[in-house]
Amino acid sequence: MSDMKYNAIVESGIKIVNRVEIPPEMVPKDAQVEIAAKVFHGYHAGAGYAGMDEKRLDGVVGREYVPDPSAQRVA
Repeated sequence: MSDMKYNAIVESGIKIVNRVEIPPEMVPKDAQVEIAAKVFHGYHAGAGYAGMDEKRLDGVVGREYVPDPSAQRVA
């Protein structure tokens, strides 16, 4: 959950008892880039993503895109 959402919820009077961490091994390869970028910009994802800096962010790679040769082109 982003800090912006967390702060809005807490400021509205709702108590958050536990922020559940997302284990890195549970995040699919094609979502690694997105979650790393979110963590870099303040998203809370737990200890598995602690210390996300520009150098570590640059090393995150998602799954390789392989076009489907049988797919039809739309004109």
